Amino acid sequence: MREKLGFLVCVWFLLCGFCFGRFVVEKNSLKLTSPESLKGVYECAIGNFGVPQYGGTLVGTVVYPKANQKACKGFDDVGISFKSRPGGLPTFVLADRGDCYLTLKAWSAQNGGAAAILVADDKVEPLIIMDTPEEEHADAAYVQNITIPSALISKSLGDSIKKALSDGEMVSMSLDWTVPSTS
Repeated sequence: MREKLGFLVCVWFLLCGFCFGRFVVEKNSLKLTSPESLKGVYECAIGNFGVPQYGGTLVGTVVYPKANQKACKGFDDVGISFKSRPGGLPTFVLADRGDCYLTLKAWSAQNGGAAAILVADDKVEPLIIMDTPEEEHADAAYVQNITIPSALISKSLGDSIKKALSDGEMVSMSLDWTVPSTS
């Protein structure tokens, strides 16, 4: 009887451990280098799709499109291209969260010529993982073809970047994958 009770207690602890397992959001650093008012290092959550450039850094300028701000449709449909000019910095698209899958936002930005996508959260909350949708709800073919890195940023940082851009300031930044951290 004691052996059965001991076994059941062990199984119960094991199951509780699985239930209370730690959910990990992979983060990296995003460094704003201009404008002066936004200079600093910020936290962002890396998407579980696309190709993070582990061991490297990607430098570019941020653009917040005048149309298709949630990036839920192709930018060709609204006459916008993010392709870099020769000698110019790569373009990072800032998109608002909501209305479609995060993977679709990345796909739209990539097809529009962006080097990366930043998705600004639409609510004040801790950063969450940007994951691929369940297979039955998404076209797996496009998800597998996403090659640009993606990151989720806080609502407050997204709002600050949008304000700087609307004031006519150039927002430049770097995404750094040299030391991934988890929390």
